[in-house]
Amino acid sequence: MKRKLLSIALALVTTCSFAQLSERENDATMIKLGARPQAGDMSLTFGFDLGGSLDSNAADAALFTGNFFAKGDFLTFKWYQSDDIVIRAAIRLSKHSSKLDGNLADTAGFFAGESGGNFESRANERNFVFVPGIEKHFSSSNVFDVYSGADLFLGFGVEDSTYRREYGKGSTSLQFTDEGDLDSYSEKTKNTIVGIGGVVGFNVFIAHLPISIGLEYGINLKWTLGGKTEVTREQIVAGKKTDKQVYFLDSDDPGSLKFRDGLKKSRFDMDTNQDVRAVLNIYFNR
Repeated sequence: MKRKLLSIALALVTTCSFAQLSERENDATMIKLGARPQAGDMSLTFGFDLGGSLDSNAADAALFTGNFFAKGDFLTFKWYQSDDIVIRAAIRLSKHSSKLDGNLADTAGFFAGESGGNFESRANERNFVFVPGIEKHFSSSNVFDVYSGADLFLGFGVEDSTYRREYGKGSTSLQFTDEGDLDSYSEKTKNTIVGIGGVVGFNVFIAHLPISIGLEYGINLKWTLGGKTEVTREQIVAGKKTDKQVYFLDSDDPGSLKFRDGLKKSRFDMDTNQDVRAVLNIYFNR
């Protein structure tokens, strides 16, 4: 009897629970399909180079291939001046320097006679690149976004190095034999790059996240100015100062001919699809 009563009670509880579940209504939910940025919004931009021309000469027209977390890549940002006009900018700053300076010890053995003296060596490399640009967006879709734009590329770089050796007393070097003999050598190279790039591209906004992925490609024009290395050589041999030599080398071929004052060097490159890149934008606002 007890078992029958227990079975009936369980059946009633199960029936009531099923009735409650079958009558339940789901909460209303709205899912956004995009998070299109508006005036005042900003974004961090990352680009991945999809490869350019296999022609090495044409490849020299490349300006900005990407900045996907690699050393020396640009820092790139966008600001929505209005819903359809975007100001973009990329910047790169780099400096590398080294210095060696000290008094030389007396040597023995094969180099016996290289007595003391001072040695100094310096090397510096500095680069500054600024790429301002603008975009015009055509579609107001909350999913798909098409735009065109233009970039101005301004790059400046300097490389210089110095080697200076002053010999001590009693030196028996093949050339420098007296105390105070000097061998000084320095190089300096300046580069300026000016470029113009026109791009077209699109973005696809992902769900309701502040993220979009897209693609950019276009045409580049690039002027490379400078690229000549100025060399200064000065020596004091046997206590007598030699004539100071100043000449120029082609920085792309430092073992080439020596040039006097008046050496000019420039280069122009233009090609399509030199900066084809996948783009990731992460949006935010103040």
